[in-house]
Amino acid sequence: MAIGGDAAAQLWNAASSGQLTMEPDAAREVAQAYLRFAAMCDEWVVEAERLINIHGFGSLDSARQLQQGFAKKADGAKQVLEQMATAARGMANGYLQAAGILAEADQLSAAALSAIAGQG
Repeated sequence: MAIGGDAAAQLWNAASSGQLTMEPDAAREVAQAYLRFAAMCDEWVVEAERLINIHGFGSLDSARQLQQGFAKKADGAKQVLEQMATAARGMANGYLQAAGILAEADQLSAAALSAIAGQG
């Protein structure tokens, strides 16, 4: 399973079965933190994508190998960041489910994106 996916799935299962319950305000606060982190990961994914296609290393074989090495590392980072963002959203949804307020997920995601945009 992807990074963090097991934890998110376990949280979701516990919340869905009633083993984990939370007060709505606490769930919103925790979910908001996870959603802000997911939004930050999304921004880092864009940066990693930019680094995959970086040029200017020159035409020597060693320069091409260096460029390919950096591209591979950037692609690996992108994949990890995408998994982390997905897991963070899953965790947020699990906490919202535990409080019975999963319907607020889109609204909280929008607020998280606005908060991240306001920092830039």
